[in-house]
Amino acid sequence: MKRTVFIVFMLLVVAAGLSAQSETQAPAGKILYIDSTAPDSHYLTSIKPDGTGKIRLTPAFNNIMFPRYNEATGWIGFTNKAPDMTSEIYLLNRSGDRVKKVLTGAAIEDFSPDGKFFLYTSCDGKAELFVYSLDRKRANKISQKLKVTAANWAPGGEWIAVSALTEDGSNDIYLISTLAQGIIRLTDTKKVNETFPVFTNDEKYLVYFTDRYGSNELEYMNIETKQLQRPNVGGLFPSLSPDNKHVTYQVGESIAVSRIDGLDINVLVPGRTPIWIK
Repeated sequence: MKRTVFIVFMLLVVAAGLSAQSETQAPAGKILYIDSTAPDSHYLTSIKPDGTGKIRLTPAFNNIMFPRYNEATGWIGFTNKAPDMTSEIYLLNRSGDRVKKVLTGAAIEDFSPDGKFFLYTSCDGKAELFVYSLDRKRANKISQKLKVTAANWAPGGEWIAVSALTEDGSNDIYLISTLAQGIIRLTDTKKVNETFPVFTNDEKYLVYFTDRYGSNELEYMNIETKQLQRPNVGGLFPSLSPDNKHVTYQVGESIAVSRIDGLDINVLVPGRTPIWIK
């Protein structure tokens, strides 16, 4: 009995570290996602977290995925798969009236907090991670020998969280320093995937999805203690609300929103790869 009470208490402590007690008001901000309902064309779209206010932001593309947004500059980046399956990175300006192709053979991962750089991975067998300077139009590789599948830049700018392929074909999570402090491995789980990590605003936790329990679910990790929390939310590609109290993710072929503890799940619209913005 004492052990059960202690476990429940510890789960409550972890949940409190991620968020204050839940509030009844609707979460703020907007959600960018890919509207893939048309059979031969995809659109970058925004919607309010309650499912209203849908706005189309781009012309039709062949196969858009993984939009990214930078608050400082207003740039929106996304990857498109051309009909020949070549990956292309596009940028959309703040006013939404200009879309330009920046790179081919690459997939965008995230922007730096100041918006002067973005991360991209090479779409080849090496899966290398690069930092691209928008001013100098030059790129530097930072992944060393890692085969990176996803990356997220910390709000403070000092660390980049990545998921990378291991020898057994699964994904583990690493931290890459932007201040020449090296690479830190956070997980080492054979035959288990942890991928698409995202920092909380205070940089104390990462949220990502894992197949540790047999199907894809969201999981939270305390970066310092490595303590895990399982909110029992099934889905892919998590993105936190600006206040870190809610999360949006892809479930099946739809966009969903829930509290970070997995309660109040609301499936909004058909779509893919959402990201929450202010």
